[in-house]
Amino acid sequence: MNSTTSLPPAAADRDDLTIAEKQERKNVGPVPPMEDYVDGGWEGWLTVLGGWCSQITSIGQGNAFGVYEDFYKENYLSNESSSTIAWIGSVQLAMLFGMGLIAGPLFDKGHFRVLMISSSALYILCNFLLSITKPHQFYQIFLSQGIGMGLAMGLTYAPTFAVIGHHFQGRRRSVAMGLASTGSSIGGIIHPIMLNNLINRGGDAFGTGGTSSTFGRAIRINAGMNAALLVLATVLMREKKGVVAGGAGRGKVKPNIGGFLTEPKYLLVSLGCVLGSFGFFFPAVYVQLFSTTKGISPTFSFYTLSVLNAGSTFGRILPGLLADRFGSLNILLPATYGLGATTLGYLGVKSLAADAVVTAIFRFFSGGFISLMVPTVASLAKNPGEIGARIGITSAFCAISCLTGPPINGALLTGKFLWNRPIIFSGVCALSGGTSLLFARLWRTKSDIGSSPSPREKSVEDFEAQETFGGDTIPKLGADVPSHADLK
Repeated sequence: MNSTTSLPPAAADRDDLTIAEKQERKNVGPVPPMEDYVDGGWEGWLTVLGGWCSQITSIGQGNAFGVYEDFYKENYLSNESSSTIAWIGSVQLAMLFGMGLIAGPLFDKGHFRVLMISSSALYILCNFLLSITKPHQFYQIFLSQGIGMGLAMGLTYAPTFAVIGHHFQGRRRSVAMGLASTGSSIGGIIHPIMLNNLINRGGDAFGTGGTSSTFGRAIRINAGMNAALLVLATVLMREKKGVVAGGAGRGKVKPNIGGFLTEPKYLLVSLGCVLGSFGFFFPAVYVQLFSTTKGISPTFSFYTLSVLNAGSTFGRILPGLLADRFGSLNILLPATYGLGATTLGYLGVKSLAADAVVTAIFRFFSGGFISLMVPTVASLAKNPGEIGARIGITSAFCAISCLTGPPINGALLTGKFLWNRPIIFSGVCALSGGTSLLFARLWRTKSDIGSSPSPREKSVEDFEAQETFGGDTIPKLGADVPSHADLK
C-alpha cells in the first residue's frame, strides 16, 4: 500500500468528493495511509497500559487527599482550618486540570516525550520533598504537594488521554480511555490503604498513630512506588506515527482554538463538566472525615476512600463499553445526573452500612463521569490535530471547580461540621452539570435534523469495516474503497 492516498487532480475538483473536499478546505492535506486508522494495535494497547500507570500517580494520588486532610487537620497542620488545608488538595487538582491549557497544545505540536520526561522528574522530586517538610509549616507542604506535584500531574494528564485518542479513533476509543482511567481508581484504592497504615502505625485509630517521622517514612515509600510507575509509563507510551508530531500526515493542522469557544455543543459540554466536578470532589476530599465525625468506626473510616475508588473501577469500564455503542455524551448525561443524586444521598447517611452503600454507588457514577469527559470532548474534534487542545481547554475549565470546590465546601462545613451545607451545594452543582449536558445533547440532535449523507458517505456506509472521526468516514485497513469512477 502506498505511503499516501489522494485523489487525482481532475477528480479532486468534483463536488461529490466529500472527504477530499473537506480535507482540502480545512487545509488538512491528502488522505493519510489506511494504516494510520487501524484501531489500537500492539503499540496502542501498550500506550493504554502506560496511561493506566500514569493515572495511578496523578488522579489516583489526588483521590487519596482525604487521608492527608485527616492527618493534617488532626496532627501535622492542626493550627490551620479545614478550609485552609483544603487549598492544598484543591490547588493540586486545579493544576492537574488547568495545565491542560498548556500541555494540550504542546502535545499537538509533537512534544509528548518532552512533557512525559520533564513532568515525571518534577513529580518525583516534589514527592520526595514532601517527605522532609516540617510540621505546622503550611507553605512547605503547599509548595511541594499543591504546586509542584500538581504542576507535574497537569503536564501529563491531557497528553496521556490525547495520545490514546490518536491510537484509537474508532469504536474502541471510549473503552481504551476508560481502561486507562481505571488507573486513578486503582491508585485511589492503593494510596489510601498504604498511607493510612504507614502514617498511623498499622491504621489503628484516626489521628492517634501518626507522627512527623511516620509521615516522612510513609511519603518516601509512596514516592518510590510512584517513581517506578512513572518510569514505566514513560517507557510504554508511544506517539502514533503520522498523526502526532504536529499533525504529520494530515497537513500539520493548527487547532482553531478561537473556533472552539464559539461552538455551542463544546461550550455546553465543558460547562457540564465544570459543574459536575463540584459534585465529584466533595467525597474525594471529605469522605473519610465525614465518616469519622458521623461516629463510624475509625477502622472503617480509614477504608472509605478505598471503597469509594473500588466502585469507581467498575464505573470507568461499563460506561465506556456502553459509550462505544450508544455515544459518549449519551452515557455521560445519566452518569452526571446519578453523580448529583448520590451526592445528595449523603444527607441520609447515619450508619456504617448506609455510608458504604452510598459511597460505592456514588463512586460508580463518578467513575463514569470522569472517564467519559475526555472521550466526549475528543468526539467533538474535527481532526486528530486538535484533540489535545480541546481536551486541554476543557480540563482548564474544570480547574475552576477543582480550585474553588474543596475550599467552598470547607467554608460551608465550618468547625461545627455542618455537613448538610456542602452536600447540598455539591449535589445541586452536579445536577446542574447534567442539565447543561442535556442541552448539549438536544442541540446536537437539532443540528443533525435534516442532514443527509453525501454520495461518498453513502457509498462508504455499505462497507462493513469503517471508522468515523470528526464527521469524516474513513474505511479501515482491508476494507474495499470505492474507485474514482464510482464517485463520479
